[in-house]
Amino acid sequence: MDSFISTARVGVGRWLALLLALLATSHAWAAEAELTQRQVNFDIKAQPLVSALLAFSAQTQVQVMSQGVDLANRQSTGITGRHTIAAALAQLLANTNLEYTTTAPNTIAIAPSTKAQPLSALDAEHEVIVTGSYTTQSMNSATGLNMTLRETPQTVTIITEQMIEDKGLVDMGEVLEHVPGISQVGDASEDAMIFIRGFQLDSAVQVDGLITTPANLTYSGALSQGIDAAIVERVEVLKGAAGILGGLGEPSATVNMIRKRPKDTFQSSMALTGGSWNSFRAEGDVATPLSEDGSVRGRFVGSWMDEDSFIDRYHRRGNVLYGIVDKSFNQGTKLSLAIDRVESKYTGVYNWSSNPAYFTDGTPIDHDVSFSTGQRWAYRKVSEWSVTPELEHRFDNGWTLRSSYRFSKGKINVLNASPGSYVDSDTLELVDPWSTPYALRSDRTSDTQSFNIVTTGKFSLFGREHDAVLGYNYARNEFVLRGRYYDVQALSLNQLVVPAPDPSSPSSPYGAYANKDISTQDGVYGTLRLSVVDRLKLMAGGRVSRWELDSSDANTGAPRSSAKEDSVITPYFGLVFDLNSFASLYASHTGIFLPNSSYGADGKMLEPTEGTNNEVGVKLAFHDNRLNVSAAVYEANKDNVAEWANQGMLPNGEWIYKSVDGIKTKGYELEIAGAVTANWELSGGYTHNSAKDEDGNKRTTYIPNDMFKITSSFKLDSMLSGLTVGGSVRWQSDSYYDFVINMSGVDPSATPIDVRQEQDPYWLLDLMARYPVTSSFSLSANINNVTDKKYNRSMWGYADYGEPRSFSVTARMKF
Repeated sequence: MDSFISTARVGVGRWLALLLALLATSHAWAAEAELTQRQVNFDIKAQPLVSALLAFSAQTQVQVMSQGVDLANRQSTGITGRHTIAAALAQLLANTNLEYTTTAPNTIAIAPSTKAQPLSALDAEHEVIVTGSYTTQSMNSATGLNMTLRETPQTVTIITEQMIEDKGLVDMGEVLEHVPGISQVGDASEDAMIFIRGFQLDSAVQVDGLITTPANLTYSGALSQGIDAAIVERVEVLKGAAGILGGLGEPSATVNMIRKRPKDTFQSSMALTGGSWNSFRAEGDVATPLSEDGSVRGRFVGSWMDEDSFIDRYHRRGNVLYGIVDKSFNQGTKLSLAIDRVESKYTGVYNWSSNPAYFTDGTPIDHDVSFSTGQRWAYRKVSEWSVTPELEHRFDNGWTLRSSYRFSKGKINVLNASPGSYVDSDTLELVDPWSTPYALRSDRTSDTQSFNIVTTGKFSLFGREHDAVLGYNYARNEFVLRGRYYDVQALSLNQLVVPAPDPSSPSSPYGAYANKDISTQDGVYGTLRLSVVDRLKLMAGGRVSRWELDSSDANTGAPRSSAKEDSVITPYFGLVFDLNSFASLYASHTGIFLPNSSYGADGKMLEPTEGTNNEVGVKLAFHDNRLNVSAAVYEANKDNVAEWANQGMLPNGEWIYKSVDGIKTKGYELEIAGAVTANWELSGGYTHNSAKDEDGNKRTTYIPNDMFKITSSFKLDSMLSGLTVGGSVRWQSDSYYDFVINMSGVDPSATPIDVRQEQDPYWLLDLMARYPVTSSFSLSANINNVTDKKYNRSMWGYADYGEPRSFSVTARMKF
């Protein structure tokens, strides 16, 4: 705890000056923050809008004016209970096609709406993104309660649809690359291992809050990282442990992708993009009412892409189709059905461990960024489809019940070569200490069922109003992996292209295998958000979980191993204290429990990982939560952490790991997201992270300790009639990886060589511009890695270079 407090002092002290500067630049927003965040007890019944607004003005002492709109002949549903002024106004103006703006302190103006209004309070819960913004006004990934970012006692990063469009991001891997504190290690040609706060993102990306295919069973999340960004409304990244809703997992983060929802009015768009390496992409998005009264709505999205790469012989092609239809009923009920299908094919892929960066004598190899051992016959085919029905109901007392189910079926078929981890210093052939050159053909299927039912609402106790959430979720994944090895011709630096393996003559250095893993987890969870006093909110809750994994031979059904954990209790405590109308202090504590699916040298699964996660910080919110600033310090402690043992592979094809105790990770973060001014959007932050074991030795040195990422856009209305310019800056500190080149298994006379692979600190600069040619047609351009910086993403002894300078141009039409 002493070290945690010390880290808190260092982190908060280091950023106090910057926070004060941000406060100074935002002083003009404080008046509106006072209006939009002050809570008032309302008692306004359903009545004509004019009289409802008069009652509102009397109860809040806020003057209400109208601007060019006739308020007569309009009805308001009214509002009762304790709410912020912003929430009360949103409810009073629901279904009126009106909106408000702040014109002076304690003065608002009612005017015609510039955007579609939600049909009901149920729909309003989904409309939380401010149009064109880099932030969100509310989220519920932490506890299930719908809260603002300031009310959430953990660090939250939001990547919005507008930021995705500005940056030209095409898949989930690219989206996560712009989240502060995230680093990717692995394979530039395919999916990568994602690390947050020093821990791997071991759970796959959630879809609309539903647990999806576990990433560790699909080799680092090839299914979830390949999600096409065309269907994304926003991505919520809740940092730290989130065992209440997500079940079991690391104290890294929970990533929740919120898919696009139907709109109340017809909206459509199409975009065509072309760029470096023969890249071409097409997108279409249509939202429309499907009934005359607008109670049935639909949204349909599709995209297609085809591109080469800076990586030799590498090519990818993909498409996605997504559709959702919902029906709103008069009784406060909404039913929806969503279906999506994603398909990708990559050729010229390489095994992430087979792009050697060193000769066998320990000398580094100076490759071009295009270097690859991938073969033209090597491929990875990924496909998944899912169906998600959802039912929501809002009761007359304000409580909401939501139930959703998702079934997904995924396939990953792979054929790639593993020619060797190093290059022989004399012959220039690729060699490996564990095997001769081979190709692996693996076919994987992943069937996932996810179910969630949750109720949320308010209740009164001791004269105060409080919030509660109670739910149950279930997830089952059946994963089948069939693999077979084939001999391939040895590669050398002089001959990097070899013939495809002969399927009729398989060779099995470890034997062909067929594994089936069935993992199941379910749990009951709940959280109370107690209003102790007006300024102090206490959150207390937890989850009781059950987890089971059965592993067997997929051909014979013979059991391989099994593990089961019952009645696992994951506690959660949070505290939020409002300093004033725009600033809050917070603290949270969460338990960690993660069953291990890794195997030790004895062929048995390792013991579950356990630990705690603590976080304290300050959050600021301005202009009705359109600008969010946060600073946090955190510490996570874990035992029984799985670590690669560098001992090769078990007969069943599993790599050997070992268990490590006493892992402690601590750090601090500063983030900002939203509208600094009406024309200036900003999203990013600085993170520092340090991990050590119980002996004080540094851990995860291949991940940079310090990272800075910022994305910005600025609209030049007064100069060039709507031109928007912006870009991103990303920086990370140095990283390194210590390992041993030991070729004694191939050459008994070889002496082990200690090697340290290093990556110096580096900056990456991206630029963008968008110009509205007409009110519905725009052109945009992006240049990434403007300085053409050469850098190695993976400090694991391999060559895994990041993308060099590239460009793209997009033509977008909106109707």
